[in-house]
Amino acid sequence: MRVELLLAWVLPVLAGAALCALAAPARRWPGRAAALTGSGWLAGLLVAAAATSLLARADTLHAVRIVAPWMFALALAGALAIGARWGFLHRRRDPDERTNVDATPRWQRACWWLLLVLVAARFAMLAAEAALRPVFPWDAWSAWALKPKSWILLGEAQPYVSMFDWLADPFAATRTTATWHYPELLAWIEVWFASGAGGWNESIVNLAWSGALAAFGLSAYGYWRGIGVRALPALGLVAALVSLPLLDAHVALAGYADLWIAVTLGCALLAWSRWLVWRERAQWLLAIAFAACLPAIKLEGAIWLALFVAVVAFERVPARWRKWALAGTGVAIACVVALGMSDFALPGSGWLRLDWPHIGIAAVPVVELGWHPVGGAMLASLFTLPNWHLLWYALPLLVALRWRFLVHDRAARALGLLLLLQGLALFVLFFFTNAGEWATDFTSANRLILQLVPGVFVFAATLLRNAGDATDRVRAGQPMQLR
Repeated sequence: MRVELLLAWVLPVLAGAALCALAAPARRWPGRAAALTGSGWLAGLLVAAAATSLLARADTLHAVRIVAPWMFALALAGALAIGARWGFLHRRRDPDERTNVDATPRWQRACWWLLLVLVAARFAMLAAEAALRPVFPWDAWSAWALKPKSWILLGEAQPYVSMFDWLADPFAATRTTATWHYPELLAWIEVWFASGAGGWNESIVNLAWSGALAAFGLSAYGYWRGIGVRALPALGLVAALVSLPLLDAHVALAGYADLWIAVTLGCALLAWSRWLVWRERAQWLLAIAFAACLPAIKLEGAIWLALFVAVVAFERVPARWRKWALAGTGVAIACVVALGMSDFALPGSGWLRLDWPHIGIAAVPVVELGWHPVGGAMLASLFTLPNWHLLWYALPLLVALRWRFLVHDRAARALGLLLLLQGLALFVLFFFTNAGEWATDFTSANRLILQLVPGVFVFAATLLRNAGDATDRVRAGQPMQLR
């Protein structure tokens, strides 16, 4: 194995885990190592991609060699800061950490190990599928892999411009494609791994998708253990997530950007869930940092970022002011609709122009507002087609069983509100715009839903927090007291 390829996988873990550890409490908590490793790999990879876009544009083939010293320096600085903050000799244990492995029933430990083996086998099969074929899906090779492949083959990152700009100056060192305006952070992730491989090697680049899902699964298990989910249910949720057919298809047929939106948004929600439970300010900042990367991955990331920021801000508003905040938001929306024409800046997507009944975004064609009856197609996609197993049957059942907990628990309510707004956004998109065609042909509708699925599991894990424990006072009708 090339040293650069090994560094391409290891350096993000070292640098990212150091950054995430700075946002973690000094006391130990169940699953801390898993949470820091999983979130750290994704955070470090995003940092590496951003650094590659800044430092290695003129020599993409040696991107890892150029960026590696900076990643090492970041990892070392993070490690020194962690040592000063945590202390290498003094270890404190979370006073609420009551989990005792020896007290866990033997059958539960056996089931835990069996689930772990099954999850590991699942990832091995997915990685093998991804490595055995070139970039296969249409949008993958026509949009997302086009820029990084050309940059690696050219040895430099030539800019992509619109067709009109390209034709206007045929002698400029520019290129064009129908997707020239797409965000480029994923392209730089692919450049990072291709550089480590010494050239454009699609089998190696494709493995990054397996790494992304594995990193989120590892991080999710660690975070869920840290907020009070028992070991077996936490791993069970991970196993359920990584076995979803559509999610696995995006890993095995690597190349789409939807999985990266899903795991990045999922990591933001994991950090935010810990903030909601334990009020650790650094976790709140980590959540915002992950969410801020969404528009740089895919256009719709700007929408998920806006909804996330809105709910985070609403959650921070004192309870006595929330009704006024909602009223003010409602009045603002009503004024926009009444005026019929307004311009808004969307990060990563340019200007949004509302001219009733049309919506125009600089990065996408104009869509016309109007009712589109696509309910049958959406119901089939969610409940009858083999995309999601029994996820959308199980989620309402879990909410019903843990309803009293949901009503009293601040973290569960906040996550539930965010999912409700995200679902409402998709409802408006599919039922009130010509994007409803994406539902009738079962294409992009499923991919947009996939982006929210990790967040659904974060919400489910929050509902299962302390389930079955003596500390689950909500079952006795007493409100949960959170710090």
